[in-house]
Amino acid sequence: MHEHYVMFKLKDEYKKDLPEIVRKLKSLQDSIPLIRKSEVFINEIQGPHSYDIMFHAVFNDTEGFRSYMVHPLHIPVQKYIEQRVIIEKIADMDFVF
Repeated sequence: MHEHYVMFKLKDEYKKDLPEIVRKLKSLQDSIPLIRKSEVFINEIQGPHSYDIMFHAVFNDTEGFRSYMVHPLHIPVQKYIEQRVIIEKIADMDFVF
């Protein structure tokens, strides 16, 4: 099993896009069968070092995760988010069990 976690900090001018980002992330599980399970969390307690969103996705294996990363339905969501986040404030972690 492969678990993928990504945390994002939005640029101030894009905070208004939070609901759309959540919608796009949640839609990935319905549109990409490689994802066994996914969750989106919103950080309600903000501080100078906090993140706004965490996305967690579970895959059967690392091969499935790698296929997801280049999937044609994932790429537009990734690009949409990348335009709205502080690049230095992205945490990306993967765990294999």
